[in-house]
Amino acid sequence: MTSLQVVMVRVYYGDHFEHPSTHEHLTTPETVAKFANLFLSFILLMSGIAALVIGIWLGSEANEYNYFISPNGLTPSILLIVFGIVLFMFSSVACCATARHSGFLLGMVVVTMFLLICAEVVGTTYAFTYRDSFKEEVTNDTLAKIAGYSQPGWEDNSTTVFDRIQADLECCGVTIGPTDWAKSTNASVPSLATYWVKTHTNDVPDSCCVTNSTNCGAGKADTTGDTIFKQGCVDALFDWFDEKMIIFVAVVVVLLILQLMNVCGMYLWRRCIVHGF
Repeated sequence: MTSLQVVMVRVYYGDHFEHPSTHEHLTTPETVAKFANLFLSFILLMSGIAALVIGIWLGSEANEYNYFISPNGLTPSILLIVFGIVLFMFSSVACCATARHSGFLLGMVVVTMFLLICAEVVGTTYAFTYRDSFKEEVTNDTLAKIAGYSQPGWEDNSTTVFDRIQADLECCGVTIGPTDWAKSTNASVPSLATYWVKTHTNDVPDSCCVTNSTNCGAGKADTTGDTIFKQGCVDALFDWFDEKMIIFVAVVVVLLILQLMNVCGMYLWRRCIVHGF
């Protein structure tokens, strides 16, 4: 029998191909250990599915603001989707390997899980590193969008999206707030809303209003009342990103804990299989 055939037989039949007694006469502690590993592998499998679903949800949330957020803003969701798929695949293999007493497959899964743990730590570190440059990217993108707000032909990629951002995140303007929509009185400092100020002097879009109604933003660019949202949209988007990062980190921490438990359990179970019970 060739080496490849031996490997294939061990994968399919498990290590009891060479040690027929492996499946027979398990003691109570051995049975408990086996089913404990099966349970942990199943929990990890379900966690992989959960991570995949959460990653897709985070991605759909970010897609709502894709005109303001660069592709790098999808990093946390993409990482969770990848982690979820890989976890699901190898947790399924771990369940089969545990059930079939395959020390060969368990060894492969333990090594892969360890590499995935390292990848998760690196990925989370990268996501936090990107966080530092996220605000700068959002600021530049938002400044570009406010400049073309209300300009004919920009309805889909600027006006409509900016209105949705302001209404959803309860913000107004870019960094300062409502005054970002006002016409600049300083010749050396150009107005941010370049096209808007051509037809509006001291107005804000109606989407800045706490209670949205037609012309509710007229003359409100310098208001100090409670009828207009005060926070700039850059800070609001950054707060939104921080909320998603908290979810991302929480999911990764749970996955790491479950993986470490699973790796330890599989390693010990493999030692029992390979060296005998």
